[in-house]
Amino acid sequence: MAGRLYKYPFDQQLLIYAQRPEAVACAEADLWERRMRRRIRDGSRSIVIVDNSGTPPVLRYLFDVSDTEGGADARSPWLWEYREEYHDAVSAALERRFGRSGEDDMAARLDEISERLALEFWNDHKEDILDAVPGSFLDGFDKFNVEVSFRRAASVSMAYAMMSRCNLEPDEYFQHDDFLSVFDFNTPEVISALGSAVNGCGAEVLREIEKAVKQYEREKAGERSAENGHRTGLQAGRELSGSQSGFGRETGRFAGQIRPYETGIPARTPPRPVDAAMRQRRVVPSPVRSRGRSR
Repeated sequence: MAGRLYKYPFDQQLLIYAQRPEAVACAEADLWERRMRRRIRDGSRSIVIVDNSGTPPVLRYLFDVSDTEGGADARSPWLWEYREEYHDAVSAALERRFGRSGEDDMAARLDEISERLALEFWNDHKEDILDAVPGSFLDGFDKFNVEVSFRRAASVSMAYAMMSRCNLEPDEYFQHDDFLSVFDFNTPEVISALGSAVNGCGAEVLREIEKAVKQYEREKAGERSAENGHRTGLQAGRELSGSQSGFGRETGRFAGQIRPYETGIPARTPPRPVDAAMRQRRVVPSPVRSRGRSR
C-alpha cells in the first residue's frame, strides 16, 4: 500500500491503511467532484487523516476512487503501470536523477538505489534516529549496529514498496530473513524514523518513474498522431495522478510524527454522511540482518 499511496506522507499512509488498506487513489470530495467530475456514492464512509502541515492540525476526509461514480464526462485517475517497454526510458530517468547503476535488471536497480538512499538518509538524520532509539529493541546497540539495522530495514522496505508498485514480483526477489531488521523498530519514535525514510526516499524514485512513463506515453501518442494526421495524447494536469495528496509535505525532525496523534485517532472510520465529510475539524493532540544476495 505504501507503494500505491507514495504521494502521502508516512503518518497519513498509516491512517489510510488502518481504515482502508485496499485504497488505490484517494482525494477529498471537492477534488473528485470539481476536477474529476465524479460524485461520492451515498453512504460512503470517509477516510480520516490528520493534516499537520499548518497550525493547528486539522482533520481531512478522503474518499477512494471506489467510493465514487460518474457520468459520461467523468474522468478516471491515471494509475501508471510499469511495463517492459518502459525499461530504457525509466532507466535513463533514474540514471539522470540517481546516478549510473551497475544493474540492468529493473528490480536489481531499484534495490541498488534503495541501498544508496538509505545510506544518504542515515547520514542526514543519524542524530535524530539515535535520539529515537531508547525504549526500542535497538536500545543497547552501539552506533555502528544501529546504523546497520536502520540501513537494512530502510533499504529492504523501500525496495519492496517500489518493486510492488512496478509489478516486479518482490516476493520472488526477497526472503523472510531479509526483513528481520524491521522488527527492531517497535516504538512510535523509531517507526516514525524508519517510515519517513522509506516513504520520503521511495517517493522520490517512484515520482521519477511516473514522469518517465508519462513522457514515454506522450511521445508515443505524438507519433501515432503524426501517423494518423490528427492530434491526440495525454493532456497534462487533467487527471488525478494516482493517490494524490492535496497538502504540502512536512518538514522537521521526521515528516509526520506518530506520537502526537497515536491516541487521538478513532479506532475505525466514523460513519459520517458525505456532507459532514466536507467540514474540517481541529485535532487536540494527546500528550506528549543482511540480504543473502547482497554484496
